[in-house]
Amino acid sequence: MSSDESNQKLTGQQQRILKLLFKFRFVSAGLLAMVMGIRREGVYQVLEQLVSKGLVTKVYKERWRIDRKPAYYYLNKSGVTITRKVMDVKESVVHALYKNDEMTNDFVEHSLKLIQCYVSIMQHLPKGSDIFSKTEISRFKQFPKNRPDLYIRTPEGKEAIVVIVDDKPLYIVRKRLDEIITHSEDGEWGGDNYPTICFILKDHSAKYSFLYTTEKKLESVGLEDDELPIRAASIESFDKPTATPWSSPLKPKEYARLFT
Repeated sequence: MSSDESNQKLTGQQQRILKLLFKFRFVSAGLLAMVMGIRREGVYQVLEQLVSKGLVTKVYKERWRIDRKPAYYYLNKSGVTITRKVMDVKESVVHALYKNDEMTNDFVEHSLKLIQCYVSIMQHLPKGSDIFSKTEISRFKQFPKNRPDLYIRTPEGKEAIVVIVDDKPLYIVRKRLDEIITHSEDGEWGGDNYPTICFILKDHSAKYSFLYTTEKKLESVGLEDDELPIRAASIESFDKPTATPWSSPLKPKEYARLFT
């Protein structure tokens, strides 16, 4: 079967899931069901159909049963080619996905956590808001060289970038923040205001430590919170959707919405 024939035989739901596999790279049926707002069984069925069509690879190990860890899925090389046609984008847009089968376990885990955060954040944004993944924004030049995990845009034009660093030591987290602050000062961002900068850290202790040193840093460079809003949350805050996971350097113990 040629690529074009495969393309024509895909249902609307199959095409939708291929696009989401492009967006998130690695998914589980349960997490994808949460993104789509439909039953897990329905998503599982479509993913398995795409596996049988040779477009998606499924990874599951018997020992995961004990930990109740689900299978995960990703676009294989044929799947990437078909998805590029479905989305009608250049090969350069999907280029990184051709290496999906070479990604480390840490990268896969990061991708799955990203979906969990995406679902939680999306539920508490204004209607009509968009959240773009790192894969989707990789081709746009206005972002820092080290792309954020998520870019959020509301209909009112409020923006945020989210960096998930729950698996990184604090000195690396601070380095990432320094890079973003430098980028904000370089004037490469097109809009009037730089997006709110959000970091998701491994626990509350890491969050407080990050916010404390960030407050000192902002003081030292003479930046006010309204000039460059920085927010932090712990990864566990996104286990269940919550409207107020974020804290600021000025009020590290208070929890607030992303956009007030």
